[in-house]
Amino acid sequence: MKKPKAKYYIATIRETNGSLEYDTKYLFKTAKCPIEYNDLVARTWRGGSVNDVRDESVMGYWSDGNTIQAEEENEIPETDFKVLKKYLSVL
Repeated sequence: MKKPKAKYYIATIRETNGSLEYDTKYLFKTAKCPIEYNDLVARTWRGGSVNDVRDESVMGYWSDGNTIQAEEENEIPETDFKVLKKYLSVL
C-alpha cells in the first residue's frame, strides 16, 4: 500500500489574555489530519504547563490564565511553503 503524500499548510493559533488576542501563523506539513495537528500544537503551545483537557466553553485550552485556540488550517502549494518558511516558523 502506498504511503499518503504529505500536504503543506499554513495555520493560526490564537492566544487570548483578557481582552487582548494574539494570532500567530506557522507552517507545517503532514500526511495526517491537519485539524488534529493544529490542535496538538495549540495544546502544547506553552510547553508542559498546558491543560491537556479541552475546554469547550472557550473552544480551546487554558494555560497560565490564557486561552489557546487552534483557529484555522489552510492547505498551500509546496512552492509557497518553501518561500514562506524563510519568514514563518515551521512546527
